[in-house]
Amino acid sequence: MRKTTAVAERAAKPKKEVAQARDRKVVAKEISSDGTASGKMVGAVVAAIKILHYLGDVQQAVGVSHIAKEAKLNTSTTFNILRTLAMHDFVQFDPVAKTYMLSLGIMEIAKGATAIGGDVGIVRPMIERIANDHGVTVTLWQPVGNRRKVLIMTAHTRNAMRIQMTVGQRLPLLVGAAGRVFAAFGTATEEDLREQFDAIRWERSLTFKEFMEQVSDAREKGWALDDGYFNAGTVLVSTPILDQNGHAIMAVTANMFTGQYDPNRAEAIIRDLKIFSGYLGRLASL
Repeated sequence: MRKTTAVAERAAKPKKEVAQARDRKVVAKEISSDGTASGKMVGAVVAAIKILHYLGDVQQAVGVSHIAKEAKLNTSTTFNILRTLAMHDFVQFDPVAKTYMLSLGIMEIAKGATAIGGDVGIVRPMIERIANDHGVTVTLWQPVGNRRKVLIMTAHTRNAMRIQMTVGQRLPLLVGAAGRVFAAFGTATEEDLREQFDAIRWERSLTFKEFMEQVSDAREKGWALDDGYFNAGTVLVSTPILDQNGHAIMAVTANMFTGQYDPNRAEAIIRDLKIFSGYLGRLASL
């Protein structure tokens, strides 16, 4: 009789309560593939991470229903998480449009994860000087895992026409001039590079052989070039920030329109990028 009553009680619960209970379920799962650490993944935390990743990818203000659909979450759960994130300045809410987007408050947390920790802000004057001296957009990238990179700092020229990029943007590791740098001064095998390369939709036709030749060239010269492969009409040059083992922990890139680029002008830009990279590398090793 008690078993029948329990079944009846579960059946009588509103669907909304059942969904919320499912969202709160804690699932045991391995954290690392090598077995060195394990623990429990908390459903609400995983849901919040999904929401933050989605907002970081979409890079625009979005409504609750759309966020819930894209993140594959319950709408009520999504609303409650967004409200909590907004209270802590991780997302910002537009009361008129009823939409949410990432807030700069999240960078206060993110900066502690950069290769030089909270000191990253002290190099901003240098990166801004390069941007204004050469009329280019300068971006500082850091790998996230083995296959992605995140934009941790950007400096825009004062020119009316400029390339705009947003801090927090995540991209495949190998795209752009920084991608050649990470491939040239990283630890990935050629097999792994091939797998990552095949997963990317390049703006211009590019074979893996050509890509690896560009990587080899970057390793020899200490800087890399992307001529429209990342985005049509743009040219990117990048230099690595190396650790004590000679591995690229970050990369700094000058982004310009194709019409701005010529080899002679690029020499001065690359020189300044290398000076910046050397300074940042020494700072990171302290």
